[in-house]
Amino acid sequence: MLKILTVNLNYVQDGYGPWPERCARLRALLQAQRPAIIALQAVHVDDTRNQLRELAGDLDYHHQLFLAADTTRPQYGSAILSEIPLNAPWSFALPRDDDDEDQSPRRAIGASFTWQGEVWRLTNAHCSWVPAQNRQQVAALARALEDFSGPQCLVGDFNAPSTAPGIAHLTARGWVDAHACVGQGTGATFPADAPQNRIDYLFVHGCDRARLLATRTFPEQGAALSDHKAAMLIIAQPRETIETFR
Repeated sequence: MLKILTVNLNYVQDGYGPWPERCARLRALLQAQRPAIIALQAVHVDDTRNQLRELAGDLDYHHQLFLAADTTRPQYGSAILSEIPLNAPWSFALPRDDDDEDQSPRRAIGASFTWQGEVWRLTNAHCSWVPAQNRQQVAALARALEDFSGPQCLVGDFNAPSTAPGIAHLTARGWVDAHACVGQGTGATFPADAPQNRIDYLFVHGCDRARLLATRTFPEQGAALSDHKAAMLIIAQPRETIETFR
């Protein structure tokens, strides 16, 4: 089975506890669940604080990718941790209107990886919370990912409910919302202490739906990891079945 987890770290903000405490909780989750790939948003990396290094620690995530959202703020961006080698890393600047309420620069990052003989592409996105800009960014993402012929996984903080136009745009183009397909309950991820909205997603494309085994959110109880819950997808190997998983 392949486990892919996504979580917004909320940088080193203390609203849900000091980062060292949140980091310890997230490391405990990684040790318990053993996702092969982790997509992170709102990551702080500089000479004084490297959330990526602190989180990976002595765990087996030897393949790491970090990209700042913008050169004017080089310490802030998105990242991928992986037990599986990452190949052909790439990035894509998400569009932004100069007069928009949300002026945060945003980039999607991604890489290819080989698992069970299949070449996959993983994309990690962190989209705007402003509805019009969100719709524009998700549409641009969909166009940018059209040229890949193999199976893909698109994950991250989309800052939009499942009823948003951008989410509908993706599903109309063949992207499968994994939680809508195999998840239990609402799958709400935000805010973490009293989740009401599902804004963190795990989409797949070019993969048989029968291979989607389950989605889960964390923590299931106890102190939060961030202002978002983590979301995880479990995918079967090409020859596995749901009966094997059970």
